[in-house]
Amino acid sequence: GTYSLQTRIANIGTGATFHLEVDGVNKSGTIAVPDTGAWDVWQTITTPGISLSSGQHVIRIVLDTIGSGGGVGNFNWFKLTTP
Repeated sequence: GTYSLQTRIANIGTGATFHLEVDGVNKSGTIAVPDTGAWDVWQTITTPGISLSSGQHVIRIVLDTIGSGGGVGNFNWFKLTTP
């Protein structure tokens, strides 16, 4: 089916990116991490269009680019949801 990835994140600065890999394949494309203003000010971002086949998979979050605040973000949780 097709899912949306919800990511609860906090971050200082701009320019940080990450992506979701499923079985070694980038399924989300590049996801920009917003500047939330502090490492403990949380925001949930939604990335739609994650296509998954049935069965077991290896899912990884890949940190691509460090932002201007010196990190990629403070990740609280991830959730795959149906639209």
